[in-house]
Amino acid sequence: MIKFNQLWKSSEFGLVIDWNFHTNNRWVSALTPYLVNALVEEFRPIIISSQLEYELHKRKIKYIVSMEPGWAAPKIVYDKKQRHVVGVFVSDPHNKTDWFQSYVEKNDISFAFSLYNKPFWRHFPNFMKSKFVHMPWAIPDQYISHHEISVRNSEVVIFGAKNSDAYDIRNWCREQAGVVNYDLSGVENKQLSDEEYFHWLTTFDAIIAAGSSNPIYDLVTPKYFEIAASGALLVGQFCEDLTILGFDDSNSVSFNQDSFLCGINNYKDQPQNYLSIRNNARSLIKSKHKISDRVKFIRNLFCS
Repeated sequence: MIKFNQLWKSSEFGLVIDWNFHTNNRWVSALTPYLVNALVEEFRPIIISSQLEYELHKRKIKYIVSMEPGWAAPKIVYDKKQRHVVGVFVSDPHNKTDWFQSYVEKNDISFAFSLYNKPFWRHFPNFMKSKFVHMPWAIPDQYISHHEISVRNSEVVIFGAKNSDAYDIRNWCREQAGVVNYDLSGVENKQLSDEEYFHWLTTFDAIIAAGSSNPIYDLVTPKYFEIAASGALLVGQFCEDLTILGFDDSNSVSFNQDSFLCGINNYKDQPQNYLSIRNNARSLIKSKHKISDRVKFIRNLFCS
């Protein structure tokens, strides 16, 4: 359906997105709708939800951001004569190997905004380096906690989806002694609004982020960032991208199955020793992983 309120809009920016997907909040991550809203606020773009809308507006648009094609946005066929600067978001790389690279090449896409670094290159080893941009998850600025971090208890909690082979390590963690499980998931069992969810995280002192033992799912998911932003101790399954994101022993507890129980028990014995680690994690989010940081980066990339 054509958005008639967009027909006479003048902007050199376009946002390719399934607008109904966004307004109905069908996002899997609590972070993405805030990114979309921030992009709209910053660039005042023409909203493009179909090939027809692109054809109607293409001659007045210079810069285009597309949410993930085929998921939250249509797979637009771009007119190369228009010489747009186009950046498309891409998330889990393992389920796009049959089309994503060819789509970028055929449409002369300028940039692939990938949420993941090492996993992307594992699945697309021949992708053009000049078109790759690591665009990790980011926290809405207003949901980075600001309370004084203190020891309230030594409880270590875990939550999240479980009905997939992508969560075998998470489900294993649930079964370990000393771990408190909450059956709450934004995908399988959503009980909280996004605002309530971010507040809920701040009520805990230590939270586990974990996924799968399968290397195709070696993903630093939103939970890592959300936990760090909340002021809780991030107890995170090791992933290759952690280092490039700034996570290390000074701001998190990284684990594999062999080291998990030792790490948990060390924390539970002396939670006061982890206060600086929790503060450092929140500082990392403040300094590098805010949504405003991503929006500023895109503006600088497009307009430099």
